[in-house]
Amino acid sequence: MKKVLKSIAVCGAITLALAGCGKASTTTNNSNGDSKERTLVFATSADGGAFAHKENGKFAGFDIEVVEAIAKKERYKIQWKDMKFDGIIPSLKTNQVDGAAAAITIKEERKAVTNFTDPYFDSGLVLVVKEGSNINGPADLKGKSIVAKNGTSGLEKAKELAKQYGARVKILEDEPTLYLDVQNGQSDALVNDYPFVTDKMKSGTAKGLKRVGERLTGEQYGIAIAKDEEKVLEDFNKGLKEIKDDGEYDALHKKYFGE
Repeated sequence: MKKVLKSIAVCGAITLALAGCGKASTTTNNSNGDSKERTLVFATSADGGAFAHKENGKFAGFDIEVVEAIAKKERYKIQWKDMKFDGIIPSLKTNQVDGAAAAITIKEERKAVTNFTDPYFDSGLVLVVKEGSNINGPADLKGKSIVAKNGTSGLEKAKELAKQYGARVKILEDEPTLYLDVQNGQSDALVNDYPFVTDKMKSGTAKGLKRVGERLTGEQYGIAIAKDEEKVLEDFNKGLKEIKDDGEYDALHKKYFGE
């Protein structure tokens, strides 16, 4: 009897251990009894702005609504997980999440560890300075300090500009603090994504700042999907095309960006 009980305990422990190795996504029965409706765990970085933020404790923003619209069409549910931007790609790589939407630029080095949907947003990096600054473009950055957000393509571009023009780089963790840093004179310029900068300027939270020069890069955002989720990737590309074709995407774009 003791051996039987011991065997049951061991089997139970193994089952629990195996269950703990998987991701948090689950499959549930829909009203017809089909087990096709799956809950996906999606990462985002809700640090303010049009793409992702919180309203009354709930996730909101362009990225949130785009993913939710696609998920609804493809019969998925989304469980959002807020995290620092520089933790998103590692979480996808280690299968802690099924996907992510956080204005993530599609880059070759990222594609090596995660999949991306077709592009859903055209972006690019811009240089922002304080009004009255003598910086009119990258060539004026010699001896200046450039601030950028950790883990972003903006930081990579800031480092590139610093090396090319003899500037210094400062790294911050949150997107809103970039603007405060320049407003308060702690940095001379910031590099960030064009839509984020436009949103801040429209909302008045980037008061006293201005964009200078042309866009530094042309970039596209994609919804990141974990490497082992090929079916999810296929479904999300299908759903993205559907919301673009039926006008839902354009309505969301107009809602958040006015164009």
